[in-house]
Amino acid sequence: MRLRTKQLGLPEVAMRAIEQRVAPTAYGPANVTFYWPAAVTHDPLPVYINFHGGGFMIGYPQQDDLLCRYLAHHAQCLVVNVDYVLAPEHPFPAAIFQSYEVVKWVSDQAATLGYDGGRLAIGGHSAGGSIAAAVALLVKERQDFPLALQILDYPSLNIAERTRHKHVLSRRKQVLSVELTAFFKHVYAPCPTDWTNPLASPLLADNLTGLAPALIITAEYDLLRDDGSAYAEKLRQFGVPVTHREFQGVDHAFTHSGPKEAAEQAWNMMRMALKEAFHVQPEPLELDLTEDLD
Repeated sequence: MRLRTKQLGLPEVAMRAIEQRVAPTAYGPANVTFYWPAAVTHDPLPVYINFHGGGFMIGYPQQDDLLCRYLAHHAQCLVVNVDYVLAPEHPFPAAIFQSYEVVKWVSDQAATLGYDGGRLAIGGHSAGGSIAAAVALLVKERQDFPLALQILDYPSLNIAERTRHKHVLSRRKQVLSVELTAFFKHVYAPCPTDWTNPLASPLLADNLTGLAPALIITAEYDLLRDDGSAYAEKLRQFGVPVTHREFQGVDHAFTHSGPKEAAEQAWNMMRMALKEAFHVQPEPLELDLTEDLD
């Protein structure tokens, strides 16, 4: 599960700057990485906050480095990559509440650090998609700041049920098995009563009215496919704008490990969704960079 986008063979986009910062939270300091794009703009940049995958226990933010660079450059935004706490040392709901505090800190620091806190999006991959969806639920509940978009990339959205896709399991070996996801679940949320908590299983939330618009990406052979598909339908039922695409012939984590063509298409969907959510104007003048400046 130690996935690197470098496996895709995509170029490493140069940034104007890459900064390491620390967000104070009640669950301990959270390291965050700021990706500042090289494009020259006159207005403060919108912000996309990224949560990595890894089953809530083994991921790390650097696995999303190329994607963060790509989105910062092509969506013309500041990308903030979050190093949230992991299980088993920090079981549910620590990662959820810490991540929410990080997003709020990013929003609160906008004037000081020089970006647009009024244009804020979040997203994540696999377990990170679950965290992003849970944070979006908290944003709706607490109303501390606006949220323009949530990107859920093959998200885990219902840890209470993980026995589906028997027809797929009979045809091919999946990246995620029922046994592996059960292991992640028991480490992340050792108390079974937490499995139906909407912050652990956002699909089970009673009311999704007023949530931020969503881009949901799923994979045909992924054990988590039905989570994303069902959540997209449920969001629509509650009047939430949703773009959902299921990529055929690919498995869990394809946006990081390939195939390259499908991954590029998914990255492009993320870019376009962010630009639409941020109302980004035509491409600005770009600096002539011949090497990475970080």
